[in-house]
Amino acid sequence: MVGLFVDGWFPSEERPVMIIPLFTMAWSLFTLVCPILLIISGKYTEVVPWFILASILLLGFALFSTMSQRRVLILHRGVHASGLLMSTALILAFIESISAWVPLGIGWIQFGITYRIANRTSAGFGVQFRHQWNPKTLLELSANHKNQWHLLNTRPSNGLMAILRKSRVIGAMYCTFEEDDCWLHLDIFSKEFFDLNGILIEEE
Repeated sequence: MVGLFVDGWFPSEERPVMIIPLFTMAWSLFTLVCPILLIISGKYTEVVPWFILASILLLGFALFSTMSQRRVLILHRGVHASGLLMSTALILAFIESISAWVPLGIGWIQFGITYRIANRTSAGFGVQFRHQWNPKTLLELSANHKNQWHLLNTRPSNGLMAILRKSRVIGAMYCTFEEDDCWLHLDIFSKEFFDLNGILIEEE
């Protein structure tokens, strides 16, 4: 992991629990395969839209469960694209003039996107670190990082405090509160090297 030996930063103790996303994705495969068999056989085709609806809802729930593991995923383009695809498929599935293969194909694309995001999340993709923080101290980034991050809230908060958007790199900062302790979390979703050293003003 990048940053293991940077003073003040520790690997995050949060580990993704992917039981629910994997379980719902497994069921979504069943509801995606059944419509194909029904369309090919030409029997009970009237229930095809409902199978597609079930698939989209299952994949949406799997994606939401995955996002809950890493807050930075709210910035992921795949998540945004999946939401758009889900809405489109739900509408097209119940329009009789449109072939059922269209929303079904969209469902398979959404499955691929969801699987890719879930797979990377379960593997601990990117950098996740935390830094003990004074809840009375405002968040202030060093000059080298200030122009890359967008500060949303300088006060310690459980919501997003700062976000990073670059080519192939997204990041988020937020705080968690444990009894009398406050921890500032840094979550980077990227395979690129990220230097933790000197990112905060207090470290200089």
